[in-house]
Amino acid sequence: MAEAIPNLEVDIVVVPFPNAGHIFPATQLCAHFARRNYRVAILLPTSSTAFASPHPLVRPLQIIPLPDPFRVQAKPVEDALDSLLLAFFARNTSLLCVVVDDMLSGLIDTCLAHSVPAVSLFTSGACAAALDYVSWQLDVDALPDSSTAVPIPGLPDDIALTPADILSTRHRPFGGPACPGGPRRQRGVEGADGAIALLINTCGDLERPFLDYVSKAAGKPAWGVGPLLPDSFWRAAAGSTGEGEVRSGKEFGVDVKELVQWLDAKPTGSVIFISFGSLVAPSGEELAQLAAALDDVNLPFVWVMQPEAEAEDAMGQPTESDGRLLLQAEEVAKRRQGMVIRGWAPQLLILGHPAVGVFLSHCGWNSTVEAVARGVPILAWPVRGDQHHNAKLVVSHLKVGCAVRRPVDGLSSATAVTKEDLASGIRRLMGDEGIRRRARAFFAGGFPESSSSSLDAFLELASSQFRPGFSH
Repeated sequence: MAEAIPNLEVDIVVVPFPNAGHIFPATQLCAHFARRNYRVAILLPTSSTAFASPHPLVRPLQIIPLPDPFRVQAKPVEDALDSLLLAFFARNTSLLCVVVDDMLSGLIDTCLAHSVPAVSLFTSGACAAALDYVSWQLDVDALPDSSTAVPIPGLPDDIALTPADILSTRHRPFGGPACPGGPRRQRGVEGADGAIALLINTCGDLERPFLDYVSKAAGKPAWGVGPLLPDSFWRAAAGSTGEGEVRSGKEFGVDVKELVQWLDAKPTGSVIFISFGSLVAPSGEELAQLAAALDDVNLPFVWVMQPEAEAEDAMGQPTESDGRLLLQAEEVAKRRQGMVIRGWAPQLLILGHPAVGVFLSHCGWNSTVEAVARGVPILAWPVRGDQHHNAKLVVSHLKVGCAVRRPVDGLSSATAVTKEDLASGIRRLMGDEGIRRRARAFFAGGFPESSSSSLDAFLELASSQFRPGFSH
């Protein structure tokens, strides 16, 4: 595979995990480097859709030989990238560092073996990184009963966890290093051992105490360099960002012009936007409750349904998808001024439209920061892993949303969602101007100055680590 590496001199190589939710923020990180006059290569799968470089100094290299990356395992990716990185090291004497996705932490060892500085990139947030670290450090058996919330030293009191919270959110992608197809290292703060720094897709305005906690736990700088959204997103007035400007390579399941016309016809703040991302979704039984709740509240809605998403019940166990659900959703849409989109949707455009009043979300990190950046309150319905941490940040710390599930015995994630839960949450957010005002306040000034300063500090560190003529 070494022949796939062109002869080009770059300053930074960025290696995202080959999934859209990781490639998108990594691409924007590349753009930030390039705007500071650094030459960047980003390594992508050969199976990726057409990729538009965000800047002339960013070189996208679609050279990772993988099949459809929708559910790819970590180990084959790390194995394929080993030889590609070695080829880069052999042909490039100006390389400052390699930025490695947190889910591919095993590549840090490859960099260390060849004296190339490695940096760990977290495309999720700092609260999730901190709580993931905490959940594996604590002895749950030594804590009080499952309904008692325990403050975590060094973290805000409003992020107190119950033992049941901890157990329900312990999640190791791919099963961990010991499992077939698992990564060489564990992801997370401990997996960044050997990296010179952590770059996290967040900012001090949102997550300062969590950034400080992660930095202390890792024993190295943890810089918030996000939210990693396109420059056009930050420049645009609410509702004016064209999705084609900010997210290329996706074929939407709706005509964008017709969607905008539909939204334009709706009153300000009246539309419910529903999306659970591309990987997981609630069970068919729970989504049927959602359809009933939408019928009950009688408000216009846009519901994005991903046919490839895996359904999981309230306990996080896989369930069979219900083929009748789409028909039920479309029937409700006909009665209640709704729109159902199958497949990808122009999410940034929808969130930026003034007609949207509530975002019912799984709280994936990209969706979370996009909603907060657009000032849209979040009705949090996490399904798996760090989504629960993000939901706690949104509801308990930032106070820009509310939770769908009502806690039972301290474990909010173990109770099935009902029509009443959903209808109550929608009505509450639609009428809570305080939540809406807080949500709008975070990014009124555009891309955070703290993140710009962090990017500069990181690049200064990376430049100080550079040794001309290093031996490979």
